[in-house]
Amino acid sequence: MFAVIRSGGKQYRVAQDDVISLAKLAGTFPTGPVAMRTGASDVNIAGFAFGPNKLTVGPGQSVTWTNADDSPHQIAFPKTQERSPVLLKGQSHTQTLATPGTYDYICGLHTSMKGTIEVK
Repeated sequence: MFAVIRSGGKQYRVAQDDVISLAKLAGTFPTGPVAMRTGASDVNIAGFAFGPNKLTVGPGQSVTWTNADDSPHQIAFPKTQERSPVLLKGQSHTQTLATPGTYDYICGLHTSMKGTIEVK
């Protein structure tokens, strides 16, 4: 089963369990490749996956997610319901995690994408 949404002269097919997010997207969409970040607290988003999908950082350390996909993504923490802005290709989001513990996160637009950050 699916629905068809028409907007701006285009037609979109939406299947069951698809997520539709109505968000204002800021920035411009780059056409070239995005440089993958290699720092100890960097998470790249590529191929609809977080890499690495498990990361350990110290208390007060910042984690930066960078979207290298053509599709937009959003970092979401289900436990606290915090969400980053929607990230277009080439955009990044940085968040500081102050309290020790395990932080599970997902892509707010593609909920099958999952990752974990351990703060210790």
